Amino acid sequence: MNSYALYEHIPKLTYYRRHVRREQFFEYESVQKEWLAFAVEDGSFYYEIGDRQGNASFGDLVFCPPDVPFRRVVISPVTLFVLRMNWEDDSGHPFRPETLNRLPIGKISLHDTGRLTQDYADLKRPFAEEDRRGMISRNHYFHHIWMMICEQEEPVPTVTEVRPIDPLIQQAVKQIQSQAFERLHLYDIAASIGISRFQLCKKFHDELGTTPSKYLTSLRLDKAKKLLTETTLTLDQISECCGYQNGFYLSRVFKNNCGMTPMQYRKEHGL
Repeated sequence: MNSYALYEHIPKLTYYRRHVRREQFFEYESVQKEWLAFAVEDGSFYYEIGDRQGNASFGDLVFCPPDVPFRRVVISPVTLFVLRMNWEDDSGHPFRPETLNRLPIGKISLHDTGRLTQDYADLKRPFAEEDRRGMISRNHYFHHIWMMICEQEEPVPTVTEVRPIDPLIQQAVKQIQSQAFERLHLYDIAASIGISRFQLCKKFHDELGTTPSKYLTSLRLDKAKKLLTETTLTLDQISECCGYQNGFYLSRVFKNNCGMTPMQYRKEHGL
């Protein structure tokens, strides 16, 4: 079976809707005949797609393949884009279903929320009519979001790479990145790759010069900084987007690592 890189898949939107501050979904479960994506602009929801589940909030896109039950429940009033699509190659030819094995299923958390915010602004730009021109434009805007996903998930290797990272640590890093903004326990990461938590911490530090906990914290705080400077979200909303229990806990972690409170950081660097 041929395996294509993510960037070789071109999304072709067939449906677009933006729902604003929904307190519940029309359906708890649906099964579509096309690929479906929920792109969260505000608020959050819980989802289940096969054996994958989690919470999605700002910065997250959730992808569901055809003929698979997609269950979801609103956690906090959610504003999101609902998108259905097919996939084509760069010549406009549709991919056969069996060649779509590289496409993401479940949640992708984009790190560059500044670019994403601008793309969302473009995506929701009003058109006089929901005509072919509007869909062509939205295809263009969504393709830009898709390319961000490709750059993040399959970065181009640099020529300066000296040696490959331990495959177990590569798995750990990928899992931490994919689950960084959820409730995450290092015991679960260690168990999933077949080593103890102590071994995970030692191998991680040997390979990357930091601990898994510090790496996780850095991912969360980087996202918190972007949301503090690029949005007007409250501290509790930001904590929800970053995987922390509440704004008080985020504030404590932020001050311990950054030497100032989140509100001081927002005042000095952004809004």
